[in-house]
Amino acid sequence: MKTPFFPYLHDNDEGLALRVGDQRWSYQALHLACAQHLATLTEAGVEPGDRVGVWTHADATLPVILAAHLQFGVVSVPLNPKLGARELQHLLEDANPRVVFSTRAGEDALRTPGRRTLQARLDGPAGTAGPGVPVDDEPGLLLYTSGTTGSPKGAVLTRRNLATTLDGLADAWGLGRADTIVHALPLFHAHGLVFGWMGALRAGACLHWLPRFEPAALGEALGEGRTVLYAVPTMYHRLALAAEQAPETCRGLRHARLLVSGSAALPA
Repeated sequence: MKTPFFPYLHDNDEGLALRVGDQRWSYQALHLACAQHLATLTEAGVEPGDRVGVWTHADATLPVILAAHLQFGVVSVPLNPKLGARELQHLLEDANPRVVFSTRAGEDALRTPGRRTLQARLDGPAGTAGPGVPVDDEPGLLLYTSGTTGSPKGAVLTRRNLATTLDGLADAWGLGRADTIVHALPLFHAHGLVFGWMGALRAGACLHWLPRFEPAALGEALGEGRTVLYAVPTMYHRLALAAEQAPETCRGLRHARLLVSGSAALPA
């Protein structure tokens, strides 16, 4: 039997998988939530291999939806809520998602006329959830480039692309079940979505996601358990300034076992 992409995401693992604000999901609870979303996908006629748009609002439901898609072979197309009308139209025409999910479906349906926009919810009946898709050469994610040299281009990342990268990072940084990855990054970029969320799930770790960047809250999160921080240089600059004034933030940064900077060059 082939090993699934998320080997720890099954119905008898009580380890903590996700924390967003006061909400917490064990791997067991996350598996059930993914199964509930799978039932919604099935009802909408979505099949493995289909592309599905996902509005990435700062909502606790979002990481669960994105995990469910990869777990069951649906290709997510993350949509930045700040996209302009022209860029959004280009992405939708180019990716041609079967449906679009949003935690604010009524609001986003107005931005995607002619597209079926569904409410992302986790309160329905559970579907039948198997072990999940294996690591293979089928598409797992469709991310769009920034568009600085023309129209944004869709980068197709296969499940093997993703798994190989994440396993390499886990090996280099010693990520495992005892770790909590902390970040306040958006889930429409590779940094926050792939490295932060998918990487945590694949390694059996926990993601503590803060949808909004606040130095004090981030410092507090880093002080709990064996923590790793993923952030960008602008965040580190603000954290450094905050740490000079706030002992709690300073202690949190000292407590973390690893601080990772990405997405841009970090000044000395």
